Amino acid sequence: MIHFNSSKILIPVDFSETSLLAIKHGAFTAQLTKGEVFLLHVINTHYMAQDLFIPVVNFPETNELETKAQEKLGQLAEIIKKEYGINVGIIIKNGNTSSEIINVAKEIHAALIVMGTHGYSPMEELVIGSNALKVLTKSNCPTMAMSVEAQKKGYYKILIPIDTSAHTRQKVVYAIEMAKKFSAVVHAVALLNDGEESEKGAIELILHQIEGIAKEKGVAFHSDLLIKVKNRAVATVKYSEKIGADLIVIMTDQDAELSGFFLGPYSQQIIHMSKVPVIAIKPTEHTQNMDLSILAGTSGM
Repeated sequence: MIHFNSSKILIPVDFSETSLLAIKHGAFTAQLTKGEVFLLHVINTHYMAQDLFIPVVNFPETNELETKAQEKLGQLAEIIKKEYGINVGIIIKNGNTSSEIINVAKEIHAALIVMGTHGYSPMEELVIGSNALKVLTKSNCPTMAMSVEAQKKGYYKILIPIDTSAHTRQKVVYAIEMAKKFSAVVHAVALLNDGEESEKGAIELILHQIEGIAKEKGVAFHSDLLIKVKNRAVATVKYSEKIGADLIVIMTDQDAELSGFFLGPYSQQIIHMSKVPVIAIKPTEHTQNMDLSILAGTSGM
């Protein structure tokens, strides 16, 4: 069973707009849940973050880069401490950005990674930045990803998309526990494609079970069922906008686990299209002490 935990939040910082926005979301979460934040900057000798040096200067020595990064992160840390009243750690690493993010998350036992979907790498993918893409699929801890449009802090309406496939149950408890912390409402939307009408009874039972868990936890819950959906990702994002959701919680795709790199189309589209942060949770192989035996989760959902 995957539980909500924000005791240690890792925030990769390349000083791009989205990474600075990620700091605000991560610090806000840590403040409310009494967690601590770690700011990580990875120095890639092949590419230097554009906003780190103004004007741009080519430093010949790595230690000069580290000194400058330490100075910039120190300034950010002081601002965060003053505004949010939380503990902030600073970490500087050299090497491949995504690999170092994943390694540091393991080293500090991070409970959550918060990062932007695009940074300053010249090798960014068209849909999701290459670094974010690798972290989302390879990190063992949940990752909150966001675009520059996710300006609003606070999570008062948390959306979980549901269908009848493999891993939905693994995000239900996480989302409900997070909602409890933030005094939020959980909205579950069940999505059936055209031709899946025969699954309506099963999906309604799943929604009823989720409602029962929310009630036990004292969390407000609403649900909806959408049928004859043509594109689940588009339908999810439109529903999110309709209800004014502040956050979407999904699973990373099973095929992404097998490939070790790419998110499946549903997850990738959600993260790309969403104007609010998306938490992606990697499925675990075994779910223990779970009384939602009927629940199956989704490939990405």
